[in-house]
Amino acid sequence: MKENSRYVAVREVFQQFVRIFGQLQRGGAQDCGISVIQSHILYELGKRPNISLNDLAALLHTDTSSLSRQVQQLVEYGQVNRLPDPKDRRYVVLSLTAEGEQKQQYIAEFMETFLSEVFSKIPEDQHEQVFQTLEVMKTALNSTSSPCRKEPPSS
Repeated sequence: MKENSRYVAVREVFQQFVRIFGQLQRGGAQDCGISVIQSHILYELGKRPNISLNDLAALLHTDTSSLSRQVQQLVEYGQVNRLPDPKDRRYVVLSLTAEGEQKQQYIAEFMETFLSEVFSKIPEDQHEQVFQTLEVMKTALNSTSSPCRKEPPSS
């Protein structure tokens, strides 16, 4: 197999993962009446309460202006609190309300059920190998610059 065709095959696997996982995420989010990005916000705030908008944007690999609009909707839905930072009142921190925690928990259980089903189709003695491979890929992806940030070739 040519080296380049290997990368094409990897891309194809990633494309399929993204499509399948994206559909799953949309399903869980839509059940809660929110968008996928809003479900990501709830997830991260569930793991990291009292985080700044800038830190949340960095975690989600998005810009603060787009994220701010999504957070504002969640505030209006009564799922996120936007409170002054106790360390510096010029800034705000974000956290989940009780309703936001319930939605985040519902989505987490929805995802866990699906992933449990996926892993039931993988031989148990290969579970650790799958986890390790995914961690290696995540680390490599996080340490590689995005080709989307580069200028496209001129024609």
